[in-house]
Amino acid sequence: MLVVFESTVVWQRQRTLNEFRGMAIKPYDIWVYRLDKWEETQSDKLLPGDLVSVGRTKDDSGVACDMLLVEGSAIVNEAMLSGESTPLLKDSVQLRPSDAILEPEGLDKNSFLYGGTKVLQITHGNSDEERPKLASGVPTPPDNGAMAIVVKTGFETSQGSLVRTMIYSTERVSANNAEALLFILFLLIFAIAASWYVWDEGVKKDRKRSKLLLDCVLIVTSVVPPELPMELSLAVNTSLAALSRYAIYCTEPFRIPFAGRVDVACFDKTGTLTGEDLVVEGIAGLGLGNSESGTTRENDGTHSHITPVLQAGIETTLVLATAHALVKLDEGDIVGDPMEKATLTSLGWTLGKNDILTSKHMTAAKVGHHATADNSVQIKRRFQFSSALKRQSSVATITAQHPETGKKIRTTFVGVKGAPETIMKMLIKVPNDYEETFKYFTRKGSRVLALAYKHLSIDHELGSGKINELKREKVEAELHFAGFLVLHCPLKDDARKSVQMLNESSHRVVMITGDNPLTACHVAHEVEIVDRDVLILDAPERDESGEKLVWRSIDDLIEIPVDPTKPLDPKIIANNDLCVTGYALAKFKDQVALSSIYRYTWVYARVSPKQKEEILMGLKDLGYHTLMAGDGTNDVGALKQAHIGVALLNGSQNDLNRIAEHYRNTKMKELYEKQVGMMKRFNQPAPPVPVAIAHLYPPGVSNPHHATAVKRESEKKGNTVALKETTVAVETITSPGAQALIDGQGQNANQKKASSLADKFTQSMMEAEMDDDEPPTIKLGDASVAAPFTSKLSNVIAIPNIIRQGRCTLVATIQMYKILALNCLISAYSLSVLYLEGIKFGDGQVTISVEGLSKERPQPNIFNFYIIGSILGQFAIHIVTLIFIARYCDKLAPRDPDVDLEGDDYKPKDIAVRRADQLAREQKRLEAEKLRQIKLDEEKAAKAIADLEAKLGVTS
Repeated sequence: MLVVFESTVVWQRQRTLNEFRGMAIKPYDIWVYRLDKWEETQSDKLLPGDLVSVGRTKDDSGVACDMLLVEGSAIVNEAMLSGESTPLLKDSVQLRPSDAILEPEGLDKNSFLYGGTKVLQITHGNSDEERPKLASGVPTPPDNGAMAIVVKTGFETSQGSLVRTMIYSTERVSANNAEALLFILFLLIFAIAASWYVWDEGVKKDRKRSKLLLDCVLIVTSVVPPELPMELSLAVNTSLAALSRYAIYCTEPFRIPFAGRVDVACFDKTGTLTGEDLVVEGIAGLGLGNSESGTTRENDGTHSHITPVLQAGIETTLVLATAHALVKLDEGDIVGDPMEKATLTSLGWTLGKNDILTSKHMTAAKVGHHATADNSVQIKRRFQFSSALKRQSSVATITAQHPETGKKIRTTFVGVKGAPETIMKMLIKVPNDYEETFKYFTRKGSRVLALAYKHLSIDHELGSGKINELKREKVEAELHFAGFLVLHCPLKDDARKSVQMLNESSHRVVMITGDNPLTACHVAHEVEIVDRDVLILDAPERDESGEKLVWRSIDDLIEIPVDPTKPLDPKIIANNDLCVTGYALAKFKDQVALSSIYRYTWVYARVSPKQKEEILMGLKDLGYHTLMAGDGTNDVGALKQAHIGVALLNGSQNDLNRIAEHYRNTKMKELYEKQVGMMKRFNQPAPPVPVAIAHLYPPGVSNPHHATAVKRESEKKGNTVALKETTVAVETITSPGAQALIDGQGQNANQKKASSLADKFTQSMMEAEMDDDEPPTIKLGDASVAAPFTSKLSNVIAIPNIIRQGRCTLVATIQMYKILALNCLISAYSLSVLYLEGIKFGDGQVTISVEGLSKERPQPNIFNFYIIGSILGQFAIHIVTLIFIARYCDKLAPRDPDVDLEGDDYKPKDIAVRRADQLAREQKRLEAEKLRQIKLDEEKAAKAIADLEAKLGVTS
């Protein structure tokens, strides 16, 4: 059994390694700068430190290694690495200050190209007259690509580390080594006792020492259950296969049992609990600082009026049009953040090539003296969004025509958007009721971004050289307020249901977000993370010292001072749900009350990615088993720190269906090509092309279903235009012998035979390749480098599904330990006391997860009172039962005295005599018994007659 199991493991291992080798990027020519000149070399010859030219990658290729852009920009699809399908804009570090420290996980993350990703578009450096001169004096690459420096190659790259994780994920899943060792030592005590009993009794009866030693070895070895590795693999692989049907993939299967132990489930808000389809409500706060604006106001001075985006002022419109990271591809698609795409769409602006924006709604009446309908805006430089800075900005030039003089005017404009608290510190003058207004909308659950601007020049345009010399700190300073962008973030359809399942199954659900605390508390209340009054631990309003902390209610009516050096007030913990901001966490760092913060906080808001990671580490230090669900980009650190990290991607069911269909077609095509090669070896015509992939091949003798398949695919795509026949024809006749068959009379018969044979091969090979019961092989694009678990769907229900499978695996594992322990203990007793053969039980139970999550959790480990007590209790019942049965059998049929079958007095020739004598005695005993029974019957009959005569009064 073990040999067969190990052979299966080796075969699967070899197949997996072959598949991973097939994923490798084939070497291709690339320009590299060596010895003061550009030369072409193979991509697999690159070394760290090489300066290379990056161009658009081919469909079947990717970036060769990890690189740092030093000139130009690129639009990159990182789906093969992170799983996210939204292309990203990558800028070079050329314009970063020379004394700045490189931050690969911070501000400079958007300057790295990672191996395996696809470059969709390259934007070269500025023209020579505007581009700052490079200190190295490197000439322009021959292919006019963007320049980058090789940072990491091979398995040191991000893709290499992911592939390495995926390869080792196929290793056998083993039990917790410490627990398994203690468990075996526990069983070894009983095995030694049983072996000693066998040896002692055997020596007393003068048994052969060699046979006794063999029996003792058999008892001791029975303690180590051979089923242990197989049962563990079976339980985990069953869960892997079940999760793959939910489009959930795991690169570290050993973490699945941890999912059954989860105590705290942490969720990001944006993109995790709330959807990506944001709705732009409008612009708020345009009347701030103007008492005569006439806008709607609340009792506390809040400006609750929302202005439609199309009716906003020119400065507000320009901020929305410029402060983004959207880019237009050569194919015409606009790629970038969904929120920014929704904003630009609501504006009615169009993004063109070279970052030029034009408006359909900007009229001369609206713009006034600034521009006419012929105006345009070109973004010259971007400072991309940073989670640490909580803002982003752009520098743009505005080209317009004066409505009266007709003179063309050019100005340089800066648009900034970010968190209201952050932008407030950068304004020249903070309008009255600024905080009250944005808090009014955040309390309603809206996402609020502050807009600000300034003009770098008026009536003239700054040159690109001067713009490139600007520092971010100077650009994002002395700004003018331009309103609040208010967006509605609807909850995902299954968010409330999923959180409710976790609450009812004795999990603690926590939200960790970088959003505003008021918005976070509103969403937390909607999904039932909190159900009591919430107190927010944050800095007091208008605190310039930066040292104070207060507990503040959502409506700002309660404000309680807090000393971070003292423990938390028990009354506050008992009567309220707590929300803590990143600012407060920083104040509590290294304080005694920090553990209480981690233990009793339900919502964390305005926290940085680094703080998310620290929160997960703090919960782990307190002994909690943690789960973190995020979007796989901003939450990488927290996802890696959690016991169970789940990256929720933005895929839809239609996307998955297309991916699955593409995978099936690719597999079927590979199998068909194998069949064609097999038929070629036997001089047979190629089998007919299967219907599912007939559209991939041109029409012909071997493809009778081509027209039907083309029509089917055309209907799927929503058009009636036939697919272009660009594929290469399959070789249908593979040898002169096969040609003779086609030309002869038996063409149809042989073709039918080939078709029948092909169908059999197809069915068997497809069943072997696409068996749903097998654990899935993780492929690039399935897994995310950010987390061990990746859900291709954005559904929150993925979290309960993972926990269900984790509990299922954990329960099956614990049950398996109990069964194997009883098996070994009873076998030890049986082998020693009853002299029986070792009892061979079947494989352990394989369960399926229940639909819901029970409030009772499975036992997290083996060594606890419940598990050990259960094992010893059942063992005692079995032992008492066996002893009772054995002794009862001895009473019913006493054993004959021991006979020396090997002594001189008991020879084989005496067996027949003794047997005949025994049979004779038995026959005599039976005859005597028969006579005795007849005599008893006669006596009974005589007595009955006498009684009858007495009753009748008859005398003898």
